[in-house]
Amino acid sequence: MENKWYHGRVTVLLMLFFVLGPAGFPLLWKSPYFSKRWKQILTVLTLIYTVLMIRMVVSAVTTSLRTLSSMGL
Repeated sequence: MENKWYHGRVTVLLMLFFVLGPAGFPLLWKSPYFSKRWKQILTVLTLIYTVLMIRMVVSAVTTSLRTLSSMGL
């Protein structure tokens, strides 16, 4: 099997944590550069990271709406 550029470690990590989030799981699980254990670890870390990012966005939107409401907008 020919190793594709998009299966490389750096590419997969960038996709998981900065571009695609959980949508990058197929890249991770098809990559020959990570062991099964590392794939499991990165899957859990990506899910935790995604939940934290969602919570941050919800918090930012809630704060913004509260601020706009207090300004009478």
